[in-house]
This record gives sequence, structure tokens and C-alpha cells, in this order.
Amino acid sequence: MASAPNDDAPRDENLVTLAAVDRALADRQFFLVYQPTMDLQSGAFVGVEALLRWRHPNLGVLGPDRFVARLESTGAIVEVGAWVVAEACRQGAEWHALGARLAVSVNVAAVQLADDGLVSSVDRAVADSGFDPGHLVLEFAEQTLIEATAEQTSRLEALRDLGVRVAVDDFGSGEESKELLGSLPVDIVKIDRAFIATIGASSAAAARVHDLVQLGKSLGVQTIAQGIEDDDQRLRLQLEDVDVGQGFLFSVPHTPEEIDRFLEDFAIFSGRPL
Repeated sequence: MASAPNDDAPRDENLVTLAAVDRALADRQFFLVYQPTMDLQSGAFVGVEALLRWRHPNLGVLGPDRFVARLESTGAIVEVGAWVVAEACRQGAEWHALGARLAVSVNVAAVQLADDGLVSSVDRAVADSGFDPGHLVLEFAEQTLIEATAEQTSRLEALRDLGVRVAVDDFGSGEESKELLGSLPVDIVKIDRAFIATIGASSAAAARVHDLVQLGKSLGVQTIAQGIEDDDQRLRLQLEDVDVGQGFLFSVPHTPEEIDRFLEDFAIFSGRPL
């Protein structure tokens, strides 16, 4: 199992300096873990989301909540984010070579979308790894897409021209959600986990999920429910015809080696090919 982020470590606002990031990249202190995503209708293991961790030499393993905001404020997220995409593509290509045609999702920050080099770095990551771009999903926060400039929207279109799929994360939290989905080049929506958490207890949340799924289907957009933690949520989402699910009910994030074993166990117990 992947090492849990060290939430008990003292918080250090000066933790993320450009020098520290340079050392972290050079010394391979950053690493990725992967959380499986499952087809809710068939039960098939269809993809993973790549999640960044930092094995800090003094503070232990840190989750993104401890350092990503600082990476963004310093601009270092551009370099680190490019490494994340490249590493996720490299790992995804390894799984594809084994016959496991998993989709691999990567979160992309607003600062990265504003960077001129985003499209070329993604293109290079796909070309160098040999990863099928149709299986690479780049996730952007809903607010990032709402605030996207015309130039940034063009970058989204250029990414799709590479064959990459674009997803909007935490979808449905804003009043602009419907207009956003109809106006931007988006292939996938990940429904805001706040609605999933209360889908069984709140009729408003259930209605919101229903509306978002129907909106997605009317536009030919795949829907993903994140943060699924129990069978009641899973069953309700199945009934709503949500396409893909992700959450602790299915699996915690794993190292690549653990995903390898997950693939083996899944094939054995499900009877499905990798």
C-alpha cells in the first residue's frame, strides 16, 4: 500500500522554495500514486488518476495539500506539472504494453493552462513515451475553465487536437456549469464529490446529480463520480447511469507496483481480461 501523507508533520510555509523543488526533481523525491477508476455499469477496471506525492527528506511523505499551492504561487508547478504528465505517460505506456489499456488522468493547474509551453510539453510527453494520447485525460478545475481566456481555450482545443481528452473536475459546483459544458472543448465531467457524499441523504444533491448526468449525456460527455465511499452511493449512481466511478469503496491510491498486483487480482477475480 502507498505510504500515507504525513499529516502530523509540522507545517512549514517555507517548505516549497525553488531550490527545494529543483532538488526534489533532481533527487527524484516526487513520485506518483494511482487511484483506480471503475466502469460503474460493467465493473471493469478502466483507468487510474495520477496523484502527486513528495518524499521530503525531513518531513516524510507529503500530500499535495501541503505543497501544491506553493508550487503554483512560485510558478514551479509548470516544471513539476510537466514532469507529472511525462511520468504518468511513461507509466501508462508500460501498462498498455502489458495489455492493460488503462486511461490515465492527470490534474492540471490554472498556472499550467496559462503557460505557453503546456501543449508542447504534453505533446513531447506522449511522443517520448509512446503512450496513446486517447488514453490521456487532463483534468482542469471547473473554476479554471470558467475563467479561461480565449488564448487558454485555444490551448484546450490544441490539446484535443493531439488526441488528448479534457475533463472538468468538481463539476456542478457553480451556476455557470451548464453554460461551461456547452461552450468549452470538454470530453469528461467529474461530478463534484460534495454531491456524491450526500446523494443518499439530500434530495437536492440527488436531483443535482441527475441533472448533471443528463446534461452530460445530451452533449455526449462522459460522466465520472468521484469520492464514492459506500455501496448505497454506488447503486444510486448506477441507477443514474453514471459512466465511471472512483473512490475508497473501490480502492485507495496505489504505487505502480501495487497497481500491477491489482491488475492481476482483478483479472483473476472478475474473470475479465486485462
